[in-house]
Amino acid sequence: MARAKTVLHHPAKLTPLVTAIAALLAPAQVLSATTEIKPEIETRTYGYWLRDEQAGGGLDKGMAALLKPSVAINLTGKNASSALFLQNESVWYDDSQRSHKSLDKYSWRNMFNAYDNRVSLGLSADSGYRIRDSRNGVFSDIITGTENLSKTSNYGANLNLRTLQTADVNAQLGLAYNRLSSRQPELQDDLGSFDNDTLSSFLALGSAQRQSPLFWQLSANYNKTGRQGSRGDFVSKRTSATAGLPLLPSLSMIVRGSYDDNDNTSGYANEFKSYGAGLEYQFGHSSRINVTQNWATRSVGEQQQDIDENYLAAEVFLAPTRRTSLSYSLDRRYFGRSSNLQGQYNLRFLSLRLSVREDVQTLSSFDQIIEDLGIFVCPDGAAQFTDCFRPPTNNYQLGTGESFRQLFNAELELSEELIKRRTAAMTIGYNKNRLALSVVLSRSEDEYVETERQNNRNAFSVQSSWKLSKHSSLLLNSNYYDINYLTDEREDKNLSVEMGIKRQLNEHSDIKAMLKRISRNSSVDSFDLTENRVWLSYTIRL
Repeated sequence: MARAKTVLHHPAKLTPLVTAIAALLAPAQVLSATTEIKPEIETRTYGYWLRDEQAGGGLDKGMAALLKPSVAINLTGKNASSALFLQNESVWYDDSQRSHKSLDKYSWRNMFNAYDNRVSLGLSADSGYRIRDSRNGVFSDIITGTENLSKTSNYGANLNLRTLQTADVNAQLGLAYNRLSSRQPELQDDLGSFDNDTLSSFLALGSAQRQSPLFWQLSANYNKTGRQGSRGDFVSKRTSATAGLPLLPSLSMIVRGSYDDNDNTSGYANEFKSYGAGLEYQFGHSSRINVTQNWATRSVGEQQQDIDENYLAAEVFLAPTRRTSLSYSLDRRYFGRSSNLQGQYNLRFLSLRLSVREDVQTLSSFDQIIEDLGIFVCPDGAAQFTDCFRPPTNNYQLGTGESFRQLFNAELELSEELIKRRTAAMTIGYNKNRLALSVVLSRSEDEYVETERQNNRNAFSVQSSWKLSKHSSLLLNSNYYDINYLTDEREDKNLSVEMGIKRQLNEHSDIKAMLKRISRNSSVDSFDLTENRVWLSYTIRL
């Protein structure tokens, strides 16, 4: 959706606004909220065998003990909710090669709504550890790769206003602010420590009945990422408008216009303007197809030379049932021909999602993920997909300690660099009887426009849980990344396979026996790595 051109210019201006609204919405709800406190303690004993060619290629073997206490605190009211999750991971080793490590993680989510959900306010904060450069180790964790982990924190607020769904004209306005901080890991990289502020807004206006020969739609979107250093802030602005005039009951003449601007203020500036006219055919409950002839002007790069062109554009939206939809658009942007494909197919126990897109952002905007797995029901503190399940019906009533979550696959890297990304992803989620399964296939092509790096990545992941009996499950998690660092003339094939058995001892405790194999087969032999790991874990919920 596009971003509004008139938005907040300083993050400080947003804080008093959201604080005042929260003060108005929160007190009554907090007093009437139900409170749940769920502490948990997990212990693990590891054995590992590691061979790292960068570290000399010798066999590094040892044992480790890990203690992971956590607590989930949930407050739920009629129009407000708050969820706090705290966790600490501490590990001790039996040899002198590694020293004791301790990492803290927290997540705090608050949501307030009022006036039949026409006003909503979200406040969030979280902190954890993650990789910043996939070249140093895709599967780094606290056991054998703490030196590659960067402490990363996010603080954010968002405000959304919208009209009633029964209004003749639908309107929605959103404002959001996020501050991301990333600290230098123990193994120093070339990113250093950085703090980014992202400010965004969106505005959507349009006819309540889009499936009508007479309609109009307007959307605007603004995004500004404040970056430290010489690269400068990155500002992205997009607007689009479409209107339809009836010719026949299902046929309209449509006119459209768009504006697209990306600028980092230091040599990367691109502007695109277009307008066009054509025909749209509407059928079914909400399906439509349109084709337009368009005229455009684009300015690209430092020279900012105007290029005039004309082209055909198309848009297709098919929704044969309420569970199925497919959208496709063929258009242009400043970098040339562009396309966008989105599809989903949802059954009671199965969801399929397909996405093809192109965009320009900073990598630090990808701290939340692009591959959408769908809606799942998750218990408090759930760490992975296999802890969750698809709701059996659309009217599923949440149990104590459960919440709906939009699950995503994780992005590999985090930096403040500007990239142009082309990506295609397909996700499959299934949960029925004894089997819970998630499959994600994706391909991305990243162009680092400020440093002239290029990466191509193919990824495949499987997460599954097979219930052997009422209290026992077989777990299998596998991730594969084939990453071609074109600029470095290096290609890595990264594979992680984890499997084992989980046994529920009683309603408060369970035990797991797991084994894991990690490998990195690089075209540059010095980056080859293999690791085998086994562990036994015991979890108790107090």
